[in-house]
Amino acid sequence: MQEISFKNKDNLTLRGFVHQPLFGSADTAIIFPHGFPGHCSGSAQRFCRSLSCFGYLTMSFDFSGTDTSDGNFSDKLMSKEVDDMKYAIDFLEKNYSFKKLFLIGISTGAIDAALYAHSDKRITGVVLLSGLADLKRGVHYDFTEQQIALFQKKKYIVYNRPEKWYHGKKLKKAFYDEFFVLDIPRALKKYKKPLLIIHGSKDEGIPVLEAKDLYKVANEPKKLVVISGADHQFSSLFHGLQVLWHVVSFLR
Repeated sequence: MQEISFKNKDNLTLRGFVHQPLFGSADTAIIFPHGFPGHCSGSAQRFCRSLSCFGYLTMSFDFSGTDTSDGNFSDKLMSKEVDDMKYAIDFLEKNYSFKKLFLIGISTGAIDAALYAHSDKRITGVVLLSGLADLKRGVHYDFTEQQIALFQKKKYIVYNRPEKWYHGKKLKKAFYDEFFVLDIPRALKKYKKPLLIIHGSKDEGIPVLEAKDLYKVANEPKKLVVISGADHQFSSLFHGLQVLWHVVSFLR
């Protein structure tokens, strides 16, 4: 694993890692945008490490305002994460050699990938893990009713998660407001390259309905896979291996 850093459009330093393939050189590269309010050292790193064993160059990074990267968590926006994607691809293209490039996003990272993919011709294909189609419904997946009330009253919330890196951090209402502005189906209808959608049937965060709605609006070629019994992060070894099998088959 190599630690990497690069600048985004606001001149903030974003930090992450690259896994080189264990043997030979990679024909295919993968960028793995992480979920919210997660970071690249979670499930993204787990999948990137595993995929590098199959001969792929993999990269993940903390979006601006996230953990190791520069920027304030309170100022986070999904639209900023989408903007960060371009600079991640620019960095990878400048510093590594590959012929094909895939985005594999999980949760909010899947939202970012779905919103961005149509705008960049360098992208060969996209995998959406535990994604969603309707951000207006998504408000109630990411935030409790109490948090929504606090957004309306105080214009911010503060996270109380002592075991997490974002404990005690403030998040402004602007992040919540984008759930009513950003349009995933509209962006996905503009994307006309291969798409794989994978969702757990027991996803506790986002119901499988969202994956089915993504599939309905997407263009061919597309495939929907529902992993029986899998949770939001595909955290069991059995479910994780199933995801890897479907992803590697798609990449090949």
